[in-house]
Amino acid sequence: MCKNLSLFFIILFIAACSPQQEAIVSQSGITPSPTKTATSTQTIQPSSTPIPPTPTPELIQTVCSPLEGETLKSISEIMTQPFKTPRPGNDDGHQGVDFSFYRRNERVGIEGLQVFAALEGKVVTILYDRWPYGNAVIIETPLNSISTELKAQIQITAAQPTVMPDPRVNCPTGELSFSIDNEKQSLYLLYGHLLNPVTLSVGDDVKCDQLIGAVGNTGYSTNPHLHFETRLGPSGASFDSMAYYTVQSTDSERYNYCVWRVSNLFQLFDPMTLLFAQE
Repeated sequence: MCKNLSLFFIILFIAACSPQQEAIVSQSGITPSPTKTATSTQTIQPSSTPIPPTPTPELIQTVCSPLEGETLKSISEIMTQPFKTPRPGNDDGHQGVDFSFYRRNERVGIEGLQVFAALEGKVVTILYDRWPYGNAVIIETPLNSISTELKAQIQITAAQPTVMPDPRVNCPTGELSFSIDNEKQSLYLLYGHLLNPVTLSVGDDVKCDQLIGAVGNTGYSTNPHLHFETRLGPSGASFDSMAYYTVQSTDSERYNYCVWRVSNLFQLFDPMTLLFAQE
């Protein structure tokens, strides 16, 4: 009986205390923390940086006078020997144009006059006082880098087949020291009889109107003048040297000379066609 009474009072005490504890929690202003619900998060992948488009190179539209003090209009007035087409397979005619003058009243000659690049391009050959060109430089301009308008003005024609040199020219056999790209064509401009070897290097880029040398009288030349040649040929040519008409020339130099001058692999055209293109 006593045990039952004790149990009854314990239960009664617990029941009486529970509401008071709830009231204390409510009066304290403490808000129970809400139960956190797990949520899935999405990983944002960094966006890839767009690659800027490759700028289209500007096509060449400008021809410059190759001589100091002369414009493209006036330079024809000092042309002393015009272009003359050679016979096929022969090293005759006049395969360029010559510019020279001597003003007696001023006692001034052309020797030492600055020579400039007539067209933007890249140096591919440098000659060091070799016959007949003397000190000379050849600069290549890829045809696909020239504007359609300028090409139309130059009136470039399709390259003709290579011809065999005439036996009287006595060209030695040999092999090209460079690989050419027959799928692409370039213009090649030669500046000959320069006063001194050029200070440029093979592979150098040259801008139109950039100084490349001075008028001289080197090589097979009887008076100071600029010899200027223009040819169309396969891209990628670069002669280490060329020479002819002298016992000091090597077989390799004579072979290169024949390839350049006689084979028609590098097809001649009148340089005045280029210089008059912007008239």
